[in-house]
Amino acid sequence: MELHKINKPLDAINTILSYFPVSQPSLLEPGQTLPIKSKNDRSCRKIYFLLEGALISSVGEEEKKQNLGIIMGPSIIGLTQLAPTSAIAQHKAIAPCMIDSISVEDFIKVVEENQLWPDVINIMVTIINSLAARTATSGLQSAYEIIRSYLIYMDSENACAIKERYTVVKYMQTFSRLSRSIILKILSELKAGGFIEMHKGRLIRINRNLPDRF
Repeated sequence: MELHKINKPLDAINTILSYFPVSQPSLLEPGQTLPIKSKNDRSCRKIYFLLEGALISSVGEEEKKQNLGIIMGPSIIGLTQLAPTSAIAQHKAIAPCMIDSISVEDFIKVVEENQLWPDVINIMVTIINSLAARTATSGLQSAYEIIRSYLIYMDSENACAIKERYTVVKYMQTFSRLSRSIILKILSELKAGGFIEMHKGRLIRINRNLPDRF
C-alpha cells in the first residue's frame, strides 16, 4: 500500500471523541514532548486526545532515532498501550497543541460500554498501514525511489499541509536517511526535466507522472 493512498479515519476518531467530553485540556508548546508511560509502568498509563495542533512521532534515541510521521488533530494517541506489549513512541509538538487525556482503564471501560471497538480497530489498522508503507519506502533500493515516493505523498497530502509546512529537503531528511546532496541532485534534475515545480524549496506541484526509474 502506498502512503498517499492511506486516508485518516476521521469518522472513527470523531465518533470516539464524542464519548469523551473535554475535561482538563492542556497546551503543549512547540518543542515540548507528550509524556506516554512505558507498558511496564502501570501507575499512569493514559490515552491522549490531540484536539488541535501537530506532533511529530518518533522511536529510538540520538543517531538511532527514526521519525515515523506527523500527527494532526483531531487524533487519538497511545492506543498501542491496549496491546500486551508495545513499542513506545515519542511525540514532540511542532505546533501549539491542545491536549486532553484519560487513563487507559477508563478509556477501555467507555469503549466496551458503547461498543466502540470497531472504531478503535479502524484507527489502529490505519496506523499499522501507515507504518508499513513508511517501512516499505525506507526499504526501497534506490535514493530516487524513496524521493519519488515522498514527492507523490507530499503532492497529494492535504490534512497536514506538508507542502506549506516543510521544504522538500527538510521533509525528506526528516523521514529518510538520505543525504542533503543526494536529495538536491535528484530534485534539480527533476526540475530541469519539467517533472516538478518548486518555489523557495517548497513543492508547488508535480507537473507530470514521475518516471519509475531515474
